[in-house]
Amino acid sequence: METIRALPGEPLHPKRSWRPSARDHRGAVAVEFALIFPILVLLVLGIIEFGAGFHAWDATQNAAREGARLGAVDASPSDITKRVRGTTSFLNQSDLKVTIECQRKSGPFFTCSSDPAQWVEGDIVRVAVEYHYDYLTPLPRFVGMGPDIRMRSVSEARFEGV
Repeated sequence: METIRALPGEPLHPKRSWRPSARDHRGAVAVEFALIFPILVLLVLGIIEFGAGFHAWDATQNAAREGARLGAVDASPSDITKRVRGTTSFLNQSDLKVTIECQRKSGPFFTCSSDPAQWVEGDIVRVAVEYHYDYLTPLPRFVGMGPDIRMRSVSEARFEGV
């Protein structure tokens, strides 16, 4: 910086540059980070929660499909339930409900019999999987989405006989 001579009686002072120096912005980065950090945390928690929820939803879809595929060739509701629960073994099994129903000739759906002789080729087997997904993070509760998400996946297949 160059110094300008003052008039008699005035103090000497340095000539200021039109560009601010780096020293003038020392706390700006900390303030900007403090403003952005909560938004960044919410975004990361949202991504984690969405990923885990989507994984649980995809598992219920796959389990219902696997159960219906087995129901097309196996007339045992206990085997179908075992297959569904095996497919979703990483989910909390106490929050998982499996419902198996049958339909004959466009009639109403009813609870399938465990006796294979009662099943008729051409029956429709419906496997429904319900799951109560509890959130991993407090974010969804904080924004008013409730304590959990109730997922329901349904798949149907035609019984082909034993």
